[in-house]
Amino acid sequence: MEASKNGADKLNELSMNILVHAGNARNFMVQGLQIVETENNYNKAEKLMDKAHKEIVVAHGLQTETLQKEAMGRSIRYSVLFCHAQDTLMTAQSEILIAKHLIKLCKSKSIKEKSDIHD
Repeated sequence: MEASKNGADKLNELSMNILVHAGNARNFMVQGLQIVETENNYNKAEKLMDKAHKEIVVAHGLQTETLQKEAMGRSIRYSVLFCHAQDTLMTAQSEILIAKHLIKLCKSKSIKEKSDIHD
C-alpha cells in the first residue's frame, strides 16, 4: 500500500471493506438490542451479537494487517477514508462491548424477576 496510485486504490478498497464489516457488526448489534426490547428473546439476541463479533474480527484483521505493514517499514499514505474506517471500527467495538453487557444484565434481571414470582 505504498503511496502510488495503485497503493491508494488498495488502501481505499481496504478502508471500504473495514467500513462494510464494522457497519455489518453494528447492524447486528442494533438488531440484538431491538430483539431484547421487543421480544425478550435473549438467545436470538446473543446469536446476533455473535454475528456482530465475527464481523468485528474480520474488520479488525484488515486494519491490523495494514498497520503491521507500516510497522515493518512500508510507507502508508495518510488517508481520511482509512482514518474514518478505523474510527468506525473502534466505535462499533465499543458499542458491541456495551451491548453485550446490557443484554447480560437484562437477561439476569429477567431471570431474577421470574424466580421472584415463583418464590
